[in-house]
Amino acid sequence: MSELTPLMKQYTSIKEKHRDCILMFRLGDFYEMFGEDARIASKILNIALTSRDKSKDDPMPMCGIPHFASETYITKLIKAGHKVAVCEQLEDAKEARGQEKGIIQRDVVRVITPGTHTPEHPKENNYILSFFHDGKRHGIAAADISTGEFVIYETAEPVEDEFSRFEPKEILCPKTMRENIHYSEVLKNFYTTACEDWTFDYAEAYKTLLMHFKVSSLDGYGCEGMNAAISAAGALITYLEETQKENLNFKKISTLQQSSYMLLDTATQRNLELVHSLKNRTEENTLLWALDETLTPMGGRHLRGLILRPFIDIKEIHRRQGAVE
Repeated sequence: MSELTPLMKQYTSIKEKHRDCILMFRLGDFYEMFGEDARIASKILNIALTSRDKSKDDPMPMCGIPHFASETYITKLIKAGHKVAVCEQLEDAKEARGQEKGIIQRDVVRVITPGTHTPEHPKENNYILSFFHDGKRHGIAAADISTGEFVIYETAEPVEDEFSRFEPKEILCPKTMRENIHYSEVLKNFYTTACEDWTFDYAEAYKTLLMHFKVSSLDGYGCEGMNAAISAAGALITYLEETQKENLNFKKISTLQQSSYMLLDTATQRNLELVHSLKNRTEENTLLWALDETLTPMGGRHLRGLILRPFIDIKEIHRRQGAVE
């Protein structure tokens, strides 16, 4: 391997921290990808694969996309099951010229995953879900960074039924649980990220939630004592802070009381064709398709949630009836 240029040394240093991602490296008006990332991306995006330093014995494969069209390309990479790390220039060329080596400072400003990507269909939530089992109950935390929704609860129900209620685009779990044969079977149909076990530690998770929501206790959210749910929620916040590298817009924790909702298992949801048809998995001819006259993305997401998690609390049912009379 020939000696790396200062630019490629910078790229290699940043890539080393994001091995599990396709690194989009900003160079002027383009995002460039190098090495194996370039080979993978060029096939998925159907763009030309070229090389850097073609005159050398070991030219570096590369491909690029214009920065103004990056969201379209990122969506394709996410759909293909890849994480994308976006590396931006943090200063302009004039500032860089004043430095000894003249290399523009760059760093990753966000990591985009299936659970943190802006949804293609605005009437659908883009949930990222975290779960933890404490030996008795499953703790669930689900968030949508596009809307600021952050929900937690505990359940004794099979965890696969909880997944079907939220239809998460990404699921987080401890590494040790990911290796468990039961959970590995359940998770095989979902994009799963195995996180370090310590992020699910109750004490660490509790502290993380206090710091993020700037409170001294979780009493006000009605989740004190829900240790498994708090563990899942703390790990979720930790993951999102690491990947988004910016302030998250979660203002509160919404604690779901399962006694207020009808529990619809996976088979029931599928056979009743609530939001996906049995024929082709689209929304056509489903209950949602028949009822959806909503005019806004927020209304569409709300209706979808009501169908998947219908109320059984009579007071809440009467309140909703009164609201539409």
